[in-house]
Amino acid sequence: MTTLERPGYLKTPEEYLAAERIAEQRHEYLAGAVYAMAGTTRDHERIAINICGELRAQLRGQPCEVLASNIKVRINKDAAHFFYYPDVTVDCGSAAGDSLFAEEPRVIFEILSPETERIDRVEKLYNYQTLSSFLVYVLVDQMRLAVTVYRRNNDEWTVELLTKNEDVLKLPEIECALPVTAIYERTKLVR
Repeated sequence: MTTLERPGYLKTPEEYLAAERIAEQRHEYLAGAVYAMAGTTRDHERIAINICGELRAQLRGQPCEVLASNIKVRINKDAAHFFYYPDVTVDCGSAAGDSLFAEEPRVIFEILSPETERIDRVEKLYNYQTLSSFLVYVLVDQMRLAVTVYRRNNDEWTVELLTKNEDVLKLPEIECALPVTAIYERTKLVR
């Protein structure tokens, strides 16, 4: 991510949201600083579509729904505000069709790239964990077969690593399961 044209320029959340509605490029908002989002690779897009497709089929008729990367997650932590665009979100709220946000994100997926890995593994994990509805954070590495799962168990977080073709990402929190081969379908990592 890179900062806007005027580094150091801080915006209010309201200014950010108004500008984002008409922006040609998406930006994330981090406590007053606005950062342009990096582009994606073809494998990144394949993985995101694979996850969305699998989840959409499994969530059909259920109260939760899968949202792609154009819906923001809003975090209000102390006096700071954050707006992120996760790669895939499973939201269990009942937001109106014109809502810009996932209201009750339960599961969030981020697809790692060398440019975003530190932010996804540290900053976003820390901020997402402050959301009361949030139960599972899934990091999918697009460079190697590795799915890291952070799961809330009461007030503790556990970590699980899936690295084999035969592994299955089990998400009892939303009554879904995704085979690792389905997540990585059409990438060079599973053939």
